[in-house]
Amino acid sequence: MIRSVIVSGLAWLCLASAILAQQSEPSATAAPAKTPASAVTVTDQDNGKGIELAQGGTLIVQLPSNPSTGYSWSVKGDSSPLKLVKSDYKQQNQSSQKVGAPGTQVLQMKAIGPGTATLNLEYRRPWEKDVPPAKVFSIKVTIR
Repeated sequence: MIRSVIVSGLAWLCLASAILAQQSEPSATAAPAKTPASAVTVTDQDNGKGIELAQGGTLIVQLPSNPSTGYSWSVKGDSSPLKLVKSDYKQQNQSSQKVGAPGTQVLQMKAIGPGTATLNLEYRRPWEKDVPPAKVFSIKVTIR
């Protein structure tokens, strides 16, 4: 009789512990909130994609370029709430210093406010006004 009372008590204790443990576990369906990145770098492989960026964050766009041919990347249209901070060129092989060697144009953009922007870039010669761009690059940026 005492033995059955002890077994019964232990069974209730195990059941109560299991219920309490289940209630204290976080829900498997609740996903943690995703925090937008404060700095994002994109390349030509990201063309056509979308990214998230924190307000005040920096977007760095690195695209192949060769300014010795007269071509360079430039922003097409309104990119608000992104603001172009600077554009720079880096030669691929710094040791060779060959004239006409290809490299990478780096555009640095600042997310100045929340919203959505479609960043459109064109690779063209600035003096060729009625000629379509040699290349285009576009990404959708959501700033939170």
